[in-house]
Amino acid sequence: MKTIIIGINSKYIHSSLAAWYLKASCDEQCGEVKVMEFTINDNSEYVLSRIYAEGCDVAAFSCYIWNIGFVLKLAENLKMVLPDVKIILGGPEVSFDPHDILRSNRFVDYVMAGEGEGAFGLLLRSFTDEGINPDAIEGLSYRKNGEIHASTSFRLVKELDTVPSPYTPEMLEAIGNRIIYFESSRGCPFSCSYCISSTFEGVRYFSMDRVKSDLLTLIDARVKLVKFVDRTFNCNRQRAKEIFSFIIENAKETSFHFEAAADLFDDEMFDILSRAPKGLIQFEIGIQSTNEAALEAIRRKTDLKKVFENIKKLKELGNVHIHVDLIAGLPFEDYNSFLNSFNETYKLYPHQLQLGFLKLLKGSGIRREYQKYGYKFRQYPPYEVLSNAYLSFGDIIKLKKIEELLERYYNSGRFQRTLKYLIEGFFPSPAAFFEEFSKYYEAAGCYDRSISSRELYTILLDFASSLDMEVNLVLLNEILKFDFLVSDNTNNLPKGLERLYIDNFGERCFEFLKNRENVEKFLPEFSDTPAKKIYNKVHFEAFRFNVADETLAQDEDTTVILFDYSQKDSITGHYRFYKIQLP
Repeated sequence: MKTIIIGINSKYIHSSLAAWYLKASCDEQCGEVKVMEFTINDNSEYVLSRIYAEGCDVAAFSCYIWNIGFVLKLAENLKMVLPDVKIILGGPEVSFDPHDILRSNRFVDYVMAGEGEGAFGLLLRSFTDEGINPDAIEGLSYRKNGEIHASTSFRLVKELDTVPSPYTPEMLEAIGNRIIYFESSRGCPFSCSYCISSTFEGVRYFSMDRVKSDLLTLIDARVKLVKFVDRTFNCNRQRAKEIFSFIIENAKETSFHFEAAADLFDDEMFDILSRAPKGLIQFEIGIQSTNEAALEAIRRKTDLKKVFENIKKLKELGNVHIHVDLIAGLPFEDYNSFLNSFNETYKLYPHQLQLGFLKLLKGSGIRREYQKYGYKFRQYPPYEVLSNAYLSFGDIIKLKKIEELLERYYNSGRFQRTLKYLIEGFFPSPAAFFEEFSKYYEAAGCYDRSISSRELYTILLDFASSLDMEVNLVLLNEILKFDFLVSDNTNNLPKGLERLYIDNFGERCFEFLKNRENVEKFLPEFSDTPAKKIYNKVHFEAFRFNVADETLAQDEDTTVILFDYSQKDSITGHYRFYKIQLP
């Protein structure tokens, strides 16, 4: 008997942890078990043909909001071309309504609710061992002789160390340079009603020995990025500190991403994190809203004052990447209230600020209470909010447009100083800037067409030029030019940006590089490199203002900046730069 576990990821860079967990939990009695991974962007005919060519008796799929549509169509077609294949579905998107899944999709044979390790292997063995009763398999619903046998149980693995490690040589070879997902715990101590983790109480942990062993496997394999999927990684402070310390001590070329609660950081944790190499650790922190009524309605317990204080402390460390989340569409939060949440969060200046929209997930508390708050939401994945008693669909549309600009301009990291200059100098708040910019962007038809990263500079310059404000357009040109050159090594300025030309500039720059003292001071990694070769790795640019100074003083001061395109900041993604004096 041959089984294929099929992971359909949202992007190529992602990997399917569930698929490899299931494979690791299967023993020899389960027959041959293989993992195949694809993405929702792959051609469905290509995926079907690959599975058909491989051949199988059993096809198992992990189902999530991002892939359920793709999976159901694929599974239905697979059943047509391989009519004897057994189709098994598992994962959060089918765990809360297995009877409905089986009733609506006659090509599905089995649905597993909850955590599949152990139960999945038992189901596979039942296909060849009549002594195993499928009714005895926890969380299993199935179809037999046209009749649905629906289970109301939901399987949770109590002792996580009994789950075999998925990080086998086969997995690491198959995944290559893609993101590896990792969990040191399952469950969450909190009960936020928008999250399916709120359905179950308590947190279960892998032992520290198991966690460290698996982490060393990934570190030794030189995995590029490990993403912890623990719902609140630092809910147990002592465990978090021990894992942080272990990673800092052992990590070489691997970075680590954590979802954390900012109000749970303490002084000892900050001290540990301060010793981390730059770029080693990334944090994703959910603020969601600063509206206390909204937070209370979703049963989110958090100390906002401490959250803001600790995010500022993390930012001051300068060595960790900070991603902050907001959710639009929560109860009691209207358009203006959300803009207030946006303004307060924006002023923390995280490296990334995600403006997300509430999804009423299957199994979540907020979905059960949808009528209480007047929710209207898409009846298909990802079940995103359309409106509620506080936020109209028109408000959602406006926020969607702001979100697009936030992604392109703020989260790209390519307009850091320009946004600071415009927002702090000419607008009462970040939200006011994005609202006004959104109106211009729409009037110019920019939402309706593809925009290159280079054109974004031209559009922002044109927008600022259109404002009925005293914007210093000469200074703005220089700031935009700096933002471009610190982020892009092509040296070809976008349309509308003007250069400052200085006599004999190229020759003087070359003379600067021929001076060994200059190279030792600014470019020590090129100390033994001829000036001609260094010249191809760096860029010199003249500015009318000292844009190297973050205060962006408005007094004209001709400044030359050296951009080192061989060195990128691991946090901001910006190239190194230095203010210099030419000979």
